[in-house]
Amino acid sequence: MPRKLPLEETLLVEIGTEELPAAYLAGVIAQLRDDGQRLLDEAHLVHGAVESFGTLRRLVVIVRGLSAFQRNPAEQIRGPSKQVAFGPDGKPTQALLGFLRARGGTLGQLKTVATERGEYLHFLKPASTVSSIKVLPELIQHLISGLRFPKTMRWDASGFRFARPVRWLLVLDGSTPVRVTVGRLTSGRVTRVGGPKKPKAVAVGSVSAYHTVLKRDGIMLDQQARRQRIDQLVRTAGKKTGGVVAPEMITHGLLDEVAGLTERPVPLVGRFDPKYLALPREVLLASMAKHQRVFAVQSASGKLLPAFVAILDGAPRKPAAIRAVMERILNARLADSLLFFEQDRKTPLKSAALAGVTFHEKLGSMEDKTQRMRKLIDPLASAWRLSDGERTQLERACALAKGDLVTTMVKEFPTLQGVMGKHYALGDGEPREVAMAIGEHYLPLAGRSPETLLGSALSVLDKYDTLASYFHIGIEPTGDQDPFGLRRAAQGIIEVAWLVRRPLPCGALFAPWQAAATRLAHGKAHLAEQVKTYLLERLYTFAWPKPVPTRDIIDAVLASRPDDLVDAMERIISLTRFNGNRALLKAAKVIERTANILKGAKQIPQGEPDPSKFQDALEGKLWNLLSTRRRDIDTLIAKQSYGEATTLYGEVFFEPLHEFFAKVMVNVKDPQIQQNRLALMRSINTLYTDRVADLSKLAILEEGTV
Repeated sequence: MPRKLPLEETLLVEIGTEELPAAYLAGVIAQLRDDGQRLLDEAHLVHGAVESFGTLRRLVVIVRGLSAFQRNPAEQIRGPSKQVAFGPDGKPTQALLGFLRARGGTLGQLKTVATERGEYLHFLKPASTVSSIKVLPELIQHLISGLRFPKTMRWDASGFRFARPVRWLLVLDGSTPVRVTVGRLTSGRVTRVGGPKKPKAVAVGSVSAYHTVLKRDGIMLDQQARRQRIDQLVRTAGKKTGGVVAPEMITHGLLDEVAGLTERPVPLVGRFDPKYLALPREVLLASMAKHQRVFAVQSASGKLLPAFVAILDGAPRKPAAIRAVMERILNARLADSLLFFEQDRKTPLKSAALAGVTFHEKLGSMEDKTQRMRKLIDPLASAWRLSDGERTQLERACALAKGDLVTTMVKEFPTLQGVMGKHYALGDGEPREVAMAIGEHYLPLAGRSPETLLGSALSVLDKYDTLASYFHIGIEPTGDQDPFGLRRAAQGIIEVAWLVRRPLPCGALFAPWQAAATRLAHGKAHLAEQVKTYLLERLYTFAWPKPVPTRDIIDAVLASRPDDLVDAMERIISLTRFNGNRALLKAAKVIERTANILKGAKQIPQGEPDPSKFQDALEGKLWNLLSTRRRDIDTLIAKQSYGEATTLYGEVFFEPLHEFFAKVMVNVKDPQIQQNRLALMRSINTLYTDRVADLSKLAILEEGTV
């Protein structure tokens, strides 16, 4: 119930905690806002904007313009039936008296209401107002106790659970403290600042004074403002080293994580031993991000420098000492990484013992997965028209793709799978094309896509096997549950195939995969169709270029059951660009009318019509058009010129078919003539619907006239 007038902050709730995991903040901040708004609305408390904020030590809700009173509307509450409410002597029964006691009512507040089930007494509860101060304690208690976290703990003897122990509660309505009890903790007007090493309790006089208290201590309450400030601090500090912060560190999740780990961000510049620059760039970035949460720095040319930027939570009294500690720890971590790198390079990727790495208990080892992937190379190489040399390199990349999973480096940094395979393959003397394919086969990921044709091919092989394998053992995504990333795998297949604009024939891929999967424990019937259907359905959520296809166009194309995903996408884009065109409506009308007549038939013939059985000249006219123009339409479809094919189809058949239906009856009594005419209708219909789309599903048919 938001007001329209300008409003001031009137309610403040601050939950002070021990340090919360950074990953929890975004979710709980959203919960505070949404649940706070819902609870206020349910309590009939008029309010303005509900804002929520969070740092690692405090969760805050601020409600602007909260009404001083709860305004409860008048209610009519049904009670017992009149027969139950009064005894034979006409006096109220215990059932009626109990009903009134529970609602604080009197006999004078009752009225009789006739219903289908008889007469019932209704209690007329008048509208009322209650001070918000009386309502807020229970509401706030429900708000706090209802917060959900990935993990919670009991932090006092009351049994109350929270993500981390709650150390203080500040609740103010304007300048008035509101008494709220959570667990064994009671709220007051005190907040805490200064950080864990120098904590200081500060009394807050009013909601407006709260911001002043935090600002004086350097605390940035707003998560987004804090993130932007850290971004600015990191970039500025990076320039002081003579370089710039590595862009990967800014665009990935490190910035969000650091924003969740600090509430008083202060930059600190440090350095590490230059010898560690011998490590691959990705290893240096991963080590800095995972172990120290610091930002790497690079030169203007993009080469990493032996420097970093850290963000501290508050200005240290002895920055040199803090810098020395951070440098010592980072050097130790990088020394470990260098050791891992040197040890891993002693064993060639081709010698990786993948038979001992489990893919899934029902799907065998990574060696089994690799063998299934290799069986897909021939059909994909044929569809993509790879040269003999490219096919050989793809075979080699496939054999080595999973080899880095047994390396110490990938065990330490799982996000570097594929990346380390690329570096180790180059170190083993493998061709650059092979190494690049290995490095790209987990993409698309984090906004990156494969940049090479072989990397794209290997990505498709890997993801197709993953999808088919899990479907084979009955594991599919359900609702928001997708623990094995099958939606991501399917979406990745489509994105990669579309990126390279090469065919992706589902049937040609499935047959060799099924032959290679005979060793699996059990499988599902109709698996080929199931996998294809799942891939096709991902087209509804694909990030289409503009103009974005409407759902009815995707419905129309998928109704034709295309086998090639990329061709299906070409059809969707062509029809989308053609949407609203009169020629498309003509073609859709042809499809709709022929489909309607076929839909009502008890039996639909599968072959071509027999011209010798035609009884009307209009039948012969349609047949001649079909016979003479079929090749032209087929040629356009084969060239994927779907707009031109649609235009020609509509031009050829719209007028003659309209005339045919006006003068010729299809469902005549003679079964042979009827079946022959149905065969003619089917031939005209399937000429387009089998290879392009079922245009009878388009919304324009309900809106447009030709």
